[in-house]
Amino acid sequence: MLPEKPVTLKEIATQAGVSVMTVSRALRNHPNISPATQQRVKAIAERLGYRPNPLVSALMTYRRAARPVRADLALGFLTDFPTHDGWRRVKLYKEIFEGAQTSADRHGFHLEEFWLREPGMTDARMSQILYTRNVGGAIIAPLPMAQGELKLDWDKLSAVTIGYSLTGPLLHRAVNHQFRSMRLALRQLRRLGYRRIGLALPASINDRVDHQWVGSFLGEQVDYPPADRVPYLALPDPEWNVANFGRWFREHRPDAIVTQSDELFDWIKELGRRVPDDVGIAHLNCSDTSGRVAGIYQNGPTVGAVAVEFLVGMVLRCERGVPALAHSVLVEGTWVSGATLRAPGK
Repeated sequence: MLPEKPVTLKEIATQAGVSVMTVSRALRNHPNISPATQQRVKAIAERLGYRPNPLVSALMTYRRAARPVRADLALGFLTDFPTHDGWRRVKLYKEIFEGAQTSADRHGFHLEEFWLREPGMTDARMSQILYTRNVGGAIIAPLPMAQGELKLDWDKLSAVTIGYSLTGPLLHRAVNHQFRSMRLALRQLRRLGYRRIGLALPASINDRVDHQWVGSFLGEQVDYPPADRVPYLALPDPEWNVANFGRWFREHRPDAIVTQSDELFDWIKELGRRVPDDVGIAHLNCSDTSGRVAGIYQNGPTVGAVAVEFLVGMVLRCERGVPALAHSVLVEGTWVSGATLRAPGK
């Protein structure tokens, strides 16, 4: 039995009384096609049983991505720190931007930075600026505080956020796989012979990662012997100080600490202990892979690159607005052996 002849765009166009180009654009949610026409064309396509040819779709996506789509088309990198360059003080964020920039260039876009706290700036004004400057999509950089909210005109924008700090609205995101990164760090420490492993960090950092660090830490401890379990320390920022850390440290006597706080190196010295002789430290956001500090390298350039890959696909498919179901692209962390941990067997 011969397969059914596939429904063509021309057949849909004939029934809808529009051009083939209009049908193609309507099925891709092109902004130049009115919502009413899009809905009518899609209804006819559904009734006729139209299914896109995946090989043709892949070819058209490749052709659009393989050349500059439009010379003046930009992607935005939106930052919301109190100062214009505040985000650049965090090496991870700089790496994310660099990875995003490289990926954008490869797809024929240019990545342009926009500061959401310019004097006199409002969400409505920023939305208008992005629209008039032909910014088809935006990367929302990590916000300075957890549970942030932005009220841009999302219906005119394709957008992907980095990390978990933006909670309103819920957008597609790219982020280091922090749950698995913590698991990787703990298992590496156990292989090195550490047994009483603690987690210490300000509560604000835990909030910014949607409790991924603590959730994974507790999940791993379930399999530890009771004598090896160390309660985690996640204090509110005003209480995050050497005195409170010292009380926890003396009471629970960890032989290694996982953290994302640089202060611990000085605090342990103030407490009369040495790294790594008396206690090892594994950092959850190693700034490089040199081995100066052991821990997790979050692969920021890759996080930025995959965010743009996701975003470019949305732009080419004319997918705008807040998604009905947000997706997360998770990038694995890399373990870095370093001088803040003792050598195996010691």
